[in-house]
Amino acid sequence: MEEKQLKKITDDIIKILLKKNSDYGGASFDLGLNGNMVHLWDKIKRYRTLVENNNKGIEPNFESIQDTLKDIMGYAIIGLLILDEESNNK
Repeated sequence: MEEKQLKKITDDIIKILLKKNSDYGGASFDLGLNGNMVHLWDKIKRYRTLVENNNKGIEPNFESIQDTLKDIMGYAIIGLLILDEESNNK
């Protein structure tokens, strides 16, 4: 693991988050941590299915394992932002 590799991944996640936030208008924040948990749970289940299917040689129709992992990272970052916002409002 090298800093350059990590930076490439995190820079990509930041770009995705900004684009999706623009498309969805900040909807990922609307339901707070509970909504964030649901989004993460859906992605974790999706990840599990993708890995299990990959082990069986089944290709996904749409979202790849890489895309799903990026979404999981994105929702984790959103969760941290929600926590920061909640602590700043106290």
